[in-house]
Amino acid sequence: MKNSILGGRFLPVVIACAIGASGAALAADPDEIIDYRQGAMQVTKYHFSTIADMLKGKIEYDEAAVKKHADVVQLMSTLVKDEFPEGTDALAGETNALIDVWDKPDEFADKVAEFEETAIELEKAAESGDKARLAAAVKDVGSSCKACHDDFRQDDE
Repeated sequence: MKNSILGGRFLPVVIACAIGASGAALAADPDEIIDYRQGAMQVTKYHFSTIADMLKGKIEYDEAAVKKHADVVQLMSTLVKDEFPEGTDALAGETNALIDVWDKPDEFADKVAEFEETAIELEKAAESGDKARLAAAVKDVGSSCKACHDDFRQDDE
């Protein structure tokens, strides 16, 4: 895993690109923003799923790696609010985001804030080394993701 782009020596580059792209995305064309947004969600999913898989015993548990993955999930949670600017809905390009993201911005912002809060707790739980606390935090992050997807993302076909 050390040589993979998402899990090894390139992780700092991926994070730096994510941070830089979040501000730059606002100036990009809608298709680029949608592509960036989808990529950012995949990065988040990868890191979150890796923690969950460690807890389930699907892959070897590595406390240091859990901390790194949790740090990335927390960072990525802070970028979501900037990944859905006006003009990046289904009329602008291929996206699973429902129009409610833009029609109900306060509700969407609440879901994003919940994700950020649960991601902070995930990071703290990972830092604590307490697997029970980590498992609870993973459940809470998963629930916040699901709640947002239920209300603001169309189902995959």
